[in-house]
Amino acid sequence: MWLEILAVSLWGGLVALDTTAALQILVSHPLVSCSVVGLILGNFPLGFMIGIVLELVWLNEIPVGAAPFAEGNIGATVAASVAIMTVEQTARSGAVLFLSLMIGVLVSVIGGRLVIFVRYVNSNLYHKLINVQSLSTRRIVRTHYSGIFFSFILGFLLTMTSVLLFAKIMFPPLIHVIPERLDPALGLVMATFLGAGCGVLFYMFFKQKKWWLIGLGVLGGVFSGFLIS
Repeated sequence: MWLEILAVSLWGGLVALDTTAALQILVSHPLVSCSVVGLILGNFPLGFMIGIVLELVWLNEIPVGAAPFAEGNIGATVAASVAIMTVEQTARSGAVLFLSLMIGVLVSVIGGRLVIFVRYVNSNLYHKLINVQSLSTRRIVRTHYSGIFFSFILGFLLTMTSVLLFAKIMFPPLIHVIPERLDPALGLVMATFLGAGCGVLFYMFFKQKKWWLIGLGVLGGVFSGFLIS
């Protein structure tokens, strides 16, 4: 398990980089990041499913400028990691999915606050550069890369701390306290998140006056269903 935690934590650091600090090639989106977690931990279907749901929920979150936002990419990465690891230990999918998605939301809020902290640190670094008498290109580059490295470390530590705390320490004993008869009801949290995500999707399409694309997609899905059947 320790190698798996290290692997997903390193991936969490890369997700944090891709979100704002560097790259920005969209691998940090929950659909991709959770799928990669599924491949790392050997349960791609569950990682992919969580990725789809949380991709829709945080689809409207755009980290531009100084706007505050929930770091849903790290939250989704943690949720998928905790869910897969805890399901392997407890075989209780309903309760595990409920708790993991709640933790994903909590971590996304914490991650959003950390992004503000990173902006504050980077701002101070560059303000110090302004007051340097003999400023060299090497110092500018070093400062730039230190800011990028700082973002990676925070993403790495947030992922590792969250996965260790919940997947290894808290959730396994907690799951056994929750009665198994509640699993079907707790499992409905996936449908709740999916419904909320669809609401976000509809809002975005109608806001941009692209509602006809939804209708086109529905017709395409119905037509594909007839072909398959």
